[in-house]
Amino acid sequence: MMTRIRTATGALALALAATAGCGVQPTGVVDGGEPASGLTKDLRIYYVRGSGLQGVTRPDVSIEELGAVLKLLAQEPTRAEAERGLTNLVRLGSYWTTGGGHRITLHAPGASFTTERDRLPNGQLVCSLARAQSHLHRKEAIRPDDVRVSLDDGERTSGPYQCSQFLG
Repeated sequence: MMTRIRTATGALALALAATAGCGVQPTGVVDGGEPASGLTKDLRIYYVRGSGLQGVTRPDVSIEELGAVLKLLAQEPTRAEAERGLTNLVRLGSYWTTGGGHRITLHAPGASFTTERDRLPNGQLVCSLARAQSHLHRKEAIRPDDVRVSLDDGERTSGPYQCSQFLG
């Protein structure tokens, strides 16, 4: 009986010593920073924030073809996204897409794709289209970074581009 009490007391003392000496101190509220921005399986479109791009997930949206992602992009950021500083710089008239698999071309006669100020809207287009292509072809395991997007203004074609060229 005495041995059991000593064993139980020893185990309790050891447990208290182990937890007391861990060195973890209580803290107040800690800011977690920006939301995670890694790859998700949901549809994602890209808006401009400051001088860069930020992807936003559209988990409840299903698309059947690439042009649908451009229609989503034309809807502008949600109110909450706009309050976080997200904006849409893409302005397209008529457009259509061609290609498939790892190569896509956006045809937008009269659009501007070649000046320095076109860099961010081009990035929105390239990243949103690459992500949509990946989303549409999940079963073939096409990754967004494997997709090359060309931008055709009716007179010349720019690209092909990868989304990663516009991020970072």
